[in-house]
Amino acid sequence: MNRILFLCTGNYYRSRFAEEYFNHQADRFALPWEADSRALARDLAATGNQGPISTFAVTELQRRAIPIRGGARHPIGVQPTDFETAHRIIAVSRREHEPMLREHFPGVLERIGYFEIGDLDVETPATAIARLTQAIDLEIAALRTRHDI
Repeated sequence: MNRILFLCTGNYYRSRFAEEYFNHQADRFALPWEADSRALARDLAATGNQGPISTFAVTELQRRAIPIRGGARHPIGVQPTDFETAHRIIAVSRREHEPMLREHFPGVLERIGYFEIGDLDVETPATAIARLTQAIDLEIAALRTRHDI
């Protein structure tokens, strides 16, 4: 099984939605890929997140009738082993996340792909989730072509 790793600041909203949505689509198309997600923030307690996963992510997944597999899991900070086991790595915002990666994980910069999906202070959840869904759909389409599915 191939592994894609989605990264965001707190592993609470964007990356968690990406993980769940990607896994749903990969299952739907029988792709040999599985997503996971992690936080780049060094101090997860300082993020102010309430509970294991953002209500915005939960609401949008439920609206799409996507079962939430990892909804009880609390955010997890990224570790070097996460990069070692990932075949593809995507940070959801170059503007936000490239500086964090450069500071803490400079050795993996060349392996990182980026979306540009803003956090709540930049984009509304509806806009961000729509753009995130579109970006993941493009990833899924590329993987389907690659695997001839």
